[in-house]
Amino acid sequence: MKLKHKIIGGVVWNSIGLLIDNGLDMIVKLILARLLLPKDFGIIGFAVVFMGMIKVFSDMGMSAALIQRKEEDLQPIDYDTAFWVGIAWGLFLAAIITFVVTPISISFFNEPLLNPIIPVLSLNFILKPLATVHIVNITREMEFKKIVLPQNISRIAAAAIAVIMAYSGYGVWSLVFQRVLTNIFLVAIYTYISPWRPKMRYSKDSFKKIFSFGVYTTGTKIFNYLTGNVDYLLIGKMLGAQPLGVYTLAYNVTYVVRGQIMDVINKVFYPVYSKIQDDLATIKKYYFKVIKYNCIATYPIMMGLILLAKPFVEIGLGEKWIEAVIPIKLMAGAGMVHLLTISNTTLLRGIGRPKLEMIMSIIKTMCVTVPFIILGVIYSGINGAAAGLLASKIVIFFINNITLRKVAGIKFVEILGNAGSLFALTVTTVILDAFINDYLILSAIFIIYLIIHFLISFQDIKQIILLYKSKTGK
Repeated sequence: MKLKHKIIGGVVWNSIGLLIDNGLDMIVKLILARLLLPKDFGIIGFAVVFMGMIKVFSDMGMSAALIQRKEEDLQPIDYDTAFWVGIAWGLFLAAIITFVVTPISISFFNEPLLNPIIPVLSLNFILKPLATVHIVNITREMEFKKIVLPQNISRIAAAAIAVIMAYSGYGVWSLVFQRVLTNIFLVAIYTYISPWRPKMRYSKDSFKKIFSFGVYTTGTKIFNYLTGNVDYLLIGKMLGAQPLGVYTLAYNVTYVVRGQIMDVINKVFYPVYSKIQDDLATIKKYYFKVIKYNCIATYPIMMGLILLAKPFVEIGLGEKWIEAVIPIKLMAGAGMVHLLTISNTTLLRGIGRPKLEMIMSIIKTMCVTVPFIILGVIYSGINGAAAGLLASKIVIFFINNITLRKVAGIKFVEILGNAGSLFALTVTTVILDAFINDYLILSAIFIIYLIIHFLISFQDIKQIILLYKSKTGK
């Protein structure tokens, strides 16, 4: 099958999964937000902050290394080595979390309920390695249907159980078991559908080969994690569970769709970049497509949140979440800026430059994101944190452009040129939002925005449909 057909197939299947997953996730979050208190979400936020730092070490970058390697450089024993090392490493991390991280978290946040919650959540570190190699094999073949369907089934089943638990009065435990059950179902399904089975063998040379690439990917993940969670850490410590719960929900509302769409695009294009890593001209062409597709798919959702955040919160979540309105607006704006260069890390890793990816992550985290968010939290609480996030994304956009120009010859004007009219339309609409408070008028503006957005994007959408039809022979 031609590469472009595999790309279209991957985008289509991941998009189908995205629609199901995010539609479900949004419904479940709305239900749980009405059944649970902001503090419940805050407690989960406490647990996730500390566990997340350990999570970045979970596969030591081995899955990324296996996907990036050329076919002739991989042997069957490489997969076996990755599997058994992953299991051993997962058990070690679960023990560290249970006996070291848990008491530190309880002391830091002064929340005794974390004592049983964190060890239960640590089961995910044992479960995920059981599915990693199955996912790697499917991803290398770009058979994304086999990735999407198990994820949807697992999340639907786990979400249904979580809602039942919330209705039954289990409170924060409904959120805990939703996370663990999702991975249990995933492991069961991937093991069933994948023909690959591990053999009891290990190669020191295989480990070195994989780890030499993965160590830089892991380093990047560490600093990306700090970038994405320093706000949670500061808000949880300085302001407490209630504000953290509000901030967490605001982040989830804006990230759940944007993050999943970006995940769809990056999952498809990472193996693509790896396959064409020696052809920079083709990489550049595909990179511009990534920017455009991200803007087409995500900007309407983010704009809807910016224009209609208050009625969305009041009607969908209830008055107890009203403090989330301003953070939702600011985070949606941050997401729109972030989309313009979000694929740069995937590109660097795909062309075999994980060390540069890690160095840039260190610079962006320590010199930009952390200082901006610290200042924001200190001076204006959760609203300040969201504003700091937006400001940091703007600065990082320019930093990423410097890297992209040196590595792939991608220029600033070319990036904006590909976003083009969509970006200009979005900026204009955001300016109107700053001066209008009438929700009927804002609703009308949003409808007009959607119409213009569709007209601008029509040819690109049509091209995707035609390519998909040619792939399926319809």
